[in-house]
Parts: sequence; C-alpha cells; structure tokens
Amino acid sequence: MLSRLCLVFSMILLSLACFSQSKADKDFEKARNYFIEGKDDRAEELLQKIKSKNPDYYPAYLALGEMYFAKGNFDAAKRELIYVVQSDERYDLNAYRKLADIYEREKNLDSALLCLESYLRFLPSGERNQKKRDEVSHKADCIRFRKQALLNPVEFNPQNMGVNVNSENDEYLATMTADQSALLFTRQTPAVSGKRPEEGFFISYKTGEQWQKAEMLPGVLNSGYNEGAACLSPDGRYIYFTRCGAPGGWGSCDIYRSERKGAFWSEPENLGANVNSESWDSQPSIASDGRTLFFVSNRKGGEGESDIYYSYLKDDGTWTKAKNCGAVINTPGKEMSPFIHPSNQMLYFSSDYHCGMGGLDIFFAKLENGKFSAPSNIGYPINTEADESSLIVSPQGDYAIYASKQKDCRGGLDLYRFSLYEQARPIAVTYVKGLIRDSQTKKPVNAKFEIRNLENGRIVSSGISDKVNGEYLICLPVGADYAFSATADGYLFHSESFSLSDADASMPYARNIDLERINIGKSLVLKNIFFETGSSKLLKESFAELNTLIVLLMENPGLRVEIGGHTDNVGNAEYNMTLSQQRADAVKNYLVEKGIAANRLVSKGYGFSNPIADNDTEQNRAKNRRTEIKIIGK
Repeated sequence: MLSRLCLVFSMILLSLACFSQSKADKDFEKARNYFIEGKDDRAEELLQKIKSKNPDYYPAYLALGEMYFAKGNFDAAKRELIYVVQSDERYDLNAYRKLADIYEREKNLDSALLCLESYLRFLPSGERNQKKRDEVSHKADCIRFRKQALLNPVEFNPQNMGVNVNSENDEYLATMTADQSALLFTRQTPAVSGKRPEEGFFISYKTGEQWQKAEMLPGVLNSGYNEGAACLSPDGRYIYFTRCGAPGGWGSCDIYRSERKGAFWSEPENLGANVNSESWDSQPSIASDGRTLFFVSNRKGGEGESDIYYSYLKDDGTWTKAKNCGAVINTPGKEMSPFIHPSNQMLYFSSDYHCGMGGLDIFFAKLENGKFSAPSNIGYPINTEADESSLIVSPQGDYAIYASKQKDCRGGLDLYRFSLYEQARPIAVTYVKGLIRDSQTKKPVNAKFEIRNLENGRIVSSGISDKVNGEYLICLPVGADYAFSATADGYLFHSESFSLSDADASMPYARNIDLERINIGKSLVLKNIFFETGSSKLLKESFAELNTLIVLLMENPGLRVEIGGHTDNVGNAEYNMTLSQQRADAVKNYLVEKGIAANRLVSKGYGFSNPIADNDTEQNRAKNRRTEIKIIGK
C-alpha cells in the first residue's frame, strides 16, 4: 500500500521542479507527508478538502481510492476511482485495474472484464508496455474462465471422511497406499504456551469399508522437528516427507526418506543436494515406479514464486539433479502440492496463476512421452475463491481426497472424499501384491523385482521386497501387457508375463512367488521369450528377459546351462524338432554375442516331446511353446 500511494502522491509533484506549485499541489504534498508519517486521518481530511475546492484534481481521488481500498472500504474506493475514469478515461489507466479488483471482489465479473478491456484499449502499444499488457490480458482471460466455470459446474459431492480421520485441528496433505489399506496425512496441532503450531504424521488403517481411528506414527518419523507433507510409495515401503530446521539440512526445509522394515521405520535420510537446495523444498510425491520424485521448491532460477521439480533415483541409490517441470506447468505465481497418479500419466497440482476461481486452484495435466499437456482446471465448485490444494486420486481414478473447509468440517481443514467426474480421471490402475519366498523353506526373500511394458520394453515399476516378511506390491495401469521378473542372490530368477488389456481395475492380482535356489538339475521357464510365428527370429520383447539371464550368468561365472527349445504338437514331429533347435540356438547366439562364453551354454531342441500341458486348447499349447533353461553345472 505504501509504495502505491507514494507513487500516486508523487504524480503531480514530479512536475514541481519545472512549474510553480498551485495551492492544491502544496496541499497534496502536505497530505503525502501526513501519510508517510502514519497520519492517515489527517491525509484523508486534507485530500477531501482538495477535492471540494478543486473537483478536477484527480490525484486526490486516486489517492483516496487507494487508501479506502487498503482499509477494505471498497464502496468508497470504487466511488473515487469511477469519478476519475468517467471524467478522463485516459488519466490513470491503473484506476481500471484497481476497479477490476473491486468488481471481482463483488463477483461482478462483467464489470471487472470491462475495466480490464478499457485498460488494454487505452494502453499505448510498444515494447515498454508489453509486460503490463500481458499481465492484464492474462487477468482478463482468467475472468472469462471464471464466468464460464460458474455457468458450467462439474459434478461434486464431497463427503467428510469422519471422526476417525478428522479432528478439531487441521488435516491435510493426505497420501494412500495403492491397495487403499492405509491413509497417511498431516495434522497440525495448535500452539501451546507461546510456541508455534506443530505438524505431525497420523495414519488410519481401513477395515472393510471403515477407516479406523487415526494414530500418530510412532518413533523416528515424528521427532521434535517441524515435519509434514508426507507421501507413501504405492507399496507402503517408503515414506517421503518434509523436515524443517533439522541439523545437517541443506535449506530451511528438506525432503527426507524412511524405509519400512516390517513394523518399524528406519532412521530418515536426507535426499541430498541433488534434490534439496538452500531454499524451501517440500511436498514430495513419488511415482509408482519408485524412482521419479516430484516436489515443490522456491529455489532460485525457477519460473515463479514456487515451482514443481522432479528427480530420478538412479540404480546406485543416488538422485539425479532436480529439474524444473517447465513453463507448461510452472508460472510466475505459486505451484503447490503435486500428486503423480500411480498410472504415471496424470499430474495433479495447485496453482494461483493458471486461470482459476481465485487463490490456489487444483489442476491436472497429462504426461505422455516425458511431456506435459497444458493443465486443465478441475472445475467449479471443486475449486472456489478460497485455496484448494493437496488432492490425491484413487488408483482406479474413481474418487479423490482433498483438504477443505466445508460446512460440516470438524474444525479447520478436514479431509473430504468425492467422486471424480469422468474427464478428470486418470487411466485406471490395479496392483499385483504378494510374497516372495524361498521355494523350499517358504521363508521371505529380499528380492529385486521389475515390470516392463511388453510393447515398448519400458520399465513400469521396480523395487525390492520387504526383507522381513517378503511383501511386494506393484501398481500397473490396465490396458497393456506386462513382463515380470524377480531376482535374488543365490536364486534363479522368476519370470512371467500377463495381460491386463481387458482387466478390471477393481480386481487386484495376488501372486506369491517362490524362487528356486541355484542347484544342478533345477530348471526355469523363460516366460518372456518371443519369436516370430513359425520362425526362430527373436522379437524385441524378448531382450529384457535375455538380459536378465545374462546378469545371472555373469554374477555366477561357474554356472553352465542348457537352453531347451519346446513346441506344441501342431505340425509334424520333424518340423517341430528343427524349429525348437533353431530357437534354442537363437537364444544361445544372443547370449554369446553379449559376452557369455559358448562353452557355458548348450542348446537343445525337444520339439513337442516334453509337454507341460495337454495340447487340447490354445492356452495349453501356448504353455508348451517355451524356452527353458536347466542348470547343468556350477
């Protein structure tokens, strides 16, 4: 307020060095000095006197308009500013901008838009005014958006998540496991004895359709530091969160990670200088691949006040240098609370600059081939004139959870659930969940697992099973075919392929995996080896699995294997025997080309002599058409 009013007061005074002052000029300068001294009442009284004696002394009207606006007396401010623009429509174009602000507050969007259009009409063209033109054009576009949004509300039916989740305090920044069995969120406790309010992590577990009483996370995750804004990895194995003011941090607030081991959480580790900065870094969201981390930072070099960044977890356990998501997502304003859906194809976030209803609005943008689409406002009345943020969406995409103050809130911000309308939904995701165990002892195995999209060979998800209980969970978008592999030291790897092309996202897959120890005589079907029909030419979809086999052989240099080719019983025996041998040879040749010694490999065609299923259906015949390895030496 001070700078703007001083500018207004100085308008006429600027010419005093060249021209003699009138009585109004001198009084205006005196009013300016009153204002600087904090004597607002004296300044206002003198400005009114100037007006009464000099009705065309517009600076007095402008100064009063600014003063009234700052005090919240918008009717009085509007009266002063309207007088100026009606008397001389070009005298001070900023009066139109201030009037537009007032009309916006009054929800008179048509009048606000007219004021902004007048400003643009009278603003001189040229490079020096381009920034002003861009700012006002953007504001006008946003008002047009608001008008349309109010006329076309989206479906919205928020339901309070109940007393077991919400309290009389603020609840916000929720996160949920992919199987929707655990809901983690931040709760702010009120200030006590002059201390600042504190944030803490609370978790609620679902029994049937009922969320249980939320409890504070025990141990290292709720320390004496200011902590909040957590996200769970889809499998619930890792928690990423913000900790502020901790020793050894890089900035005011940093992002940390802790791993769940059975029922306990590890000591949190700072993600380091490639993620964190000397500024504020917060609000993490980890993708379902377990490797891509989105977060918010106000570090230097961004697009605006706070931007969304991302970093990748490398195979060596370090993070890549954080990158800005770019100007498609980030703006000169604030971008906050990113949420990457488990499909990895939709980013939800909040912004106060992209055109919305006012304050922070929720937006979503599609992610395809590493690029974001232009963000879409999630719509009114989900977004309002207040701040909306911290939205998450269920794996199936059918509902969302966010923090809001509704009429039935228990106090402050509460967590609400609502059905998500079709256009704002991501691709549905299901999950594969189970245990990885030793085939003989049934004891848990700490195994690495990886899932690839069969069509393009890209890794969709990867991780490590829980070393305490062997649990794993993988999120997978429906509508595609996948290759799965699991590896562990001292074991043959497990592989399989499955199709989710026509899958129901509401029906998760339960798969327990039993790994075989590497012993002579043990065999393994390579379930992701594919050939052209009636040919021994390997398809590119086979390379990922073959490369996994190469790693096994390299890590066990004494291992010798037989590569067996098998067919179904379609066609004559001689043809199938030849084809099976050629296919076994093709696999051997690939391994040799990649550096595996030929004397460690034996290729043998079996034709249809060793079926593992009846050849009575196409499904069973597909099982018999296989490539198999057998340990023949170690």
